[in-house]
This record gives sequence, C-alpha cells and structure tokens, in this order.
Amino acid sequence: MIHSTVLSIFKGSTESDLESITDQVKVSSSHVTSGRYLISVFDAPSNWESRISIEALVVSGTLGNIENRNPIWEYFGNGAIRCYKGKSLKLSRTVQWSIIKKLGDKPYKRRDEFSMAKTKQNIVPVKDPVFTRDVANNVWHLNEENLTERLIARFSSLLTWNDEDFVVISGTKISKIDNRKKLVLKSDLVGVPSKVPYIWNSCDKLF
Repeated sequence: MIHSTVLSIFKGSTESDLESITDQVKVSSSHVTSGRYLISVFDAPSNWESRISIEALVVSGTLGNIENRNPIWEYFGNGAIRCYKGKSLKLSRTVQWSIIKKLGDKPYKRRDEFSMAKTKQNIVPVKDPVFTRDVANNVWHLNEENLTERLIARFSSLLTWNDEDFVVISGTKISKIDNRKKLVLKSDLVGVPSKVPYIWNSCDKLF
C-alpha cells in the first residue's frame, strides 16, 4: 500500500490569488492517502489589508463548512516558524503551518512491519536540545537559508516513515522527495530565553 503525505507551500495571499490557492488546496489534498497528512505552510500576515486567509481555505477545502463537516478529514494542529538570516540571525519573516489528517490508521500502526535496523533508520533525536527546546513545540526557530529543505526534514521525520511518499507542492510544481535521511539537528537553532522584569504600577519589581 502506498502512503503519501503532502507538504503544500503557498506563496500568495491577496484576493487576486484566491483561485490559485483554492486549486492548490484541491491538488494537494488529492495526493494525501488515508491516515496521512496535508501540511500547509504560508507567510503569516503582516497586516489585515488586501489578504485572504489561506488556513481558512485549507480547512474549508478539506473539512468542509462548520455546519456539514467532511468525515474523511480531521484537524491535527497548527503552529508558526520564526525565520532568521545573516550572521546576526536577524528575524526575517514568520510563517505559519497547519496540518489536516486524512481518516485512516496513523503511521505508528506500521511499527510492527519493520525490523530493528529499519526502525533505527526512523529514530527521531528526542534527546537533542534542539528537539526539546524547539521541535517539540508549536513555534519553531529556523535559519531561512534552505528553509524548504529544513521543513521537509522536520515534517517528514516527525510524521512519516522514510519508506513512505513525501510530496512537496508549490503552486503548480509537484515534487516527490526521494533518498530521505534521518533528522539531523546540528545546524538548527536553539532558543535561549531572556528574563524580563515584571514591574508593579508602583514601580516595585515583582520578580
């Protein structure tokens, strides 16, 4: 049985892009097999002018309207990615991601099909500081250089087995990712928290 997950990368979000976005949702969802995922990635809006909600189009194009939901699809989750570039790692853009799952057995149900060696090929480095501080959350921090490749590595490793089809759709371009490797986080960013003092109106420091 073929298992196929789709990463759909959307470029436009203005009213003039409505038809192309709707078409991309239809094409992307048609490539997803039962139990697998439609991952949509798009730029977070910087203002409320001249734009449409890509997430709303993805949800309505799969789940249907709220009065009559499509039982074939279910909502899985969403999040954001803060992108940085340059030596100073200056914040350059913020993108959002949304995941819709097609009805069917989840990927983990296949675990008994694999040998120990095959299972090790799919191990995710959950003890890595990048994983615990970034990947395991719904807000990621990534270097914008080779962003698409980084997204492919993370989403495919987290949601699929490496012998399954992972398809990337951007506009009208459809690409199948071959020769997938284990997730490596050595070059990824680790968020470092900074303490911000909380001040009462009386100007006394709370902590």
